[in-house]
Amino acid sequence: MRYIILAVFAILGYLIGSLNFSIIIGKMFYKTDVRDHGSKNAGATNTLRTLGKIPAFTVLFLDAAKGVIACLLSYIITRDYIVSYTAATGAILGHNFPVFFGFRGGKGVITSLGAIFCINWQIGIIVLAASVAMIAIWKYVSLGAIFGSFLAIALFFVMDRSLPKIILIFIIAGLLIYRHRTNISRLLKGTENKLSFSKHGK
Repeated sequence: MRYIILAVFAILGYLIGSLNFSIIIGKMFYKTDVRDHGSKNAGATNTLRTLGKIPAFTVLFLDAAKGVIACLLSYIITRDYIVSYTAATGAILGHNFPVFFGFRGGKGVITSLGAIFCINWQIGIIVLAASVAMIAIWKYVSLGAIFGSFLAIALFFVMDRSLPKIILIFIIAGLLIYRHRTNISRLLKGTENKLSFSKHGK
């Protein structure tokens, strides 16, 4: 029975995550698929480059909410932390590989951060602040995301040694780093795009 509950909420989280708002907002309000422009990634950064600040910040908020909602809703219904962690992981997978959009989604940075906030809000604040500082200094969003992944792992080992949480953070961070493998290559070559708040057009 427990495995059925885990599977149900994993699917629920996945479906919530599959609501990729960069694609939804782009198509609904701008008649544009952000995956056809810029980095081709369905996330907040490419939304900023393609559509501008307001849609990007809207996507930022909604993508974070997916991780929080999947995690919280599952816990409220089941009162089981493991189920809520499973749903959060499902939401991240849904964002990355959305069933509603041909399994071509984003890299899961903000949805992952939302999930971390739900799991341990103190660690979430530290990871967010450190990642934003890294991006502000170097202007590379990918560098901030990768740095935040390693920092989250370290912080859970130091501040919250719950085994289920540590397993979850390894899954989240591992997936995020894997999704940034091409960014890592460009960072090493010095060809990675820097963050800009100007819209480059459609």
